[in-house]
Amino acid sequence: MADTSITDAFKHMQVPLMILGSEGEIRHCNCATEELFGYKPESLTGRPITDILMVSSMSDIVELVDQPTVDTFAKVLTGRTKQGDQVPLAVRLTTWTDAERGEQHALILRDVSSDLASARQMQDELQRANNAIKGARIGIFEYNPIDQTVVVSDIWRDLLEIEKSDTTDVQEAWRSRVHPDELTTALTPVRLCQEDIVPRAQAEYRFRSKDDTHWQWFHTHVAVARRDETGKVVSVIGAMADITARKTAEIELRRSVQQFRSSFDNSTVGNAVIGLDGAILQANRALCDLLGYPEEKLLCLDFQSITHPDDLQGDLNQLELLKTGEIPSYQIEKRYIRANDTIMWGLLSVGIVRDAAGNPDHFISQIVDITEQRRLNEMKSEFVATVSHELRTPLTSILGSLDLMSSMDEETFSDDVQRLLYIAQENGKRLHALINDILDFEKFSARQMRFSLSQHRIAGLIDDAILSNMTYAEKYGIRFDIDCPDRSLMGFVDPKRFQQVMANLLSNAAKFADKGSTVVVKVDTVPDGIRISVTNKGDGIPDVFRDQMFKPFSQAAASARRQRGGTGLGLNITKQIVEQTGGEIGFHSAEDGHTTFWFTVPEQEPV
Repeated sequence: MADTSITDAFKHMQVPLMILGSEGEIRHCNCATEELFGYKPESLTGRPITDILMVSSMSDIVELVDQPTVDTFAKVLTGRTKQGDQVPLAVRLTTWTDAERGEQHALILRDVSSDLASARQMQDELQRANNAIKGARIGIFEYNPIDQTVVVSDIWRDLLEIEKSDTTDVQEAWRSRVHPDELTTALTPVRLCQEDIVPRAQAEYRFRSKDDTHWQWFHTHVAVARRDETGKVVSVIGAMADITARKTAEIELRRSVQQFRSSFDNSTVGNAVIGLDGAILQANRALCDLLGYPEEKLLCLDFQSITHPDDLQGDLNQLELLKTGEIPSYQIEKRYIRANDTIMWGLLSVGIVRDAAGNPDHFISQIVDITEQRRLNEMKSEFVATVSHELRTPLTSILGSLDLMSSMDEETFSDDVQRLLYIAQENGKRLHALINDILDFEKFSARQMRFSLSQHRIAGLIDDAILSNMTYAEKYGIRFDIDCPDRSLMGFVDPKRFQQVMANLLSNAAKFADKGSTVVVKVDTVPDGIRISVTNKGDGIPDVFRDQMFKPFSQAAASARRQRGGTGLGLNITKQIVEQTGGEIGFHSAEDGHTTFWFTVPEQEPV
């Protein structure tokens, strides 16, 4: 009767329950137990407990209980389902003695699979956190404000360079090495948490190295860890890290920003920070003075409103190239409208600043007032042009008269007179060439020269150029040779200016070639153009002079002008002709004395 009552009671309980006999046989179990182990109803009764628990006997279970007569939990045991799967179980064991059946055991089972999984997950997370702390070299300490004791981690000791075997008072060691001016700052986080003013606090402070050679920077983060039953703080935990590298970078960055700000504000050159929309974000005093605006008024404007309308589009075009990365910076001369509506010429230099992603953020502009320089240059150009024109007219008449006299019957003049006439003619031609070079130089420099470009056969133009300059070949004892595999090549040139370029290159090659050598003119095709090169063999170009080659009034030696003649403007004029008609120019000089000057002409009509 009693067995029936127990069985009925077990059947209605949701927790797995079993009654075991003294030998570990299963006398009763409920449906929850059968479901847990995957057995059909009533199929477990009479089986030994060793069929479903991984123990050798009932005594193994009893031994796991400290006091067998007390209702308690055994350690986690492993169950085995009918399918052979293992299940971790927490077992509650109750033991009593029945007068008829002897020792009896009641087992309450609980599947702890999820609990163990959670525990493993928590353990993994703790391990990862511990690894992160070690990797980041974060020192941990716990402070007890009741007895004023502190427990520190090994990494905390490493940060302070205190050996584990060192019995030094860590609190005293730490206090003695904090910068005296910052000890209060360093102690404040602990005090705020200890007094329960805030739940967490942090501080940064300097800390002397153990060898007393330099200062380190530490960052401490402190939080309340535990309270007693009255709510009083009884434990404060903290994390400490060495931030010397970061702090040094911050200090250097701050110093760099301060230096930039000082140089920006105090520069005698006008400086401005310009937004992508053209707004003036910052401007220094020099720029405000140049434009005649107070700073607050200038910052309300944009660069478009202070730029002369005729110069605005060119500036905008350059800004677009700068934003797309096609150019790293640019420099142009442009006109600005000052506050009093007068015009100022400025030399504008613009660079771009990009954000971390490489996108344009803002522009940095420098503006130099060149109004007076422009005025003086215009006066100089007008003066040179006036003098040159005034010289050219009488000189043309003089040369005409000398030519006329030279064409007369030779018997009319004595040998001395004829020699003087020849000298006068040659000097007149040199003076005439000098005047022409100066006038061309001024026009090209001011970009006032007009070109008439049309398509021509390059080989024919080179033939004409060599015939026109044969006097140089005869004068310097050299020979001109043409290397043009494809004489049908067509390019866009201004024929008159092309002949001027060839005359300059051929005359230079002849002047500096070894006597008896050959000057070779070669024609090749290159991408989008035709390349003409003039090569001679002579002394070559000195290394120190190569950067000056295309600058005006430049010659390789001071004596060169006297020995071979020339103004030093020819190559500069040549460069400007080539580049302003859509080509490129350059040179190279080898150690064996071969020097080549080359230039290109476009095959398609240049824009």
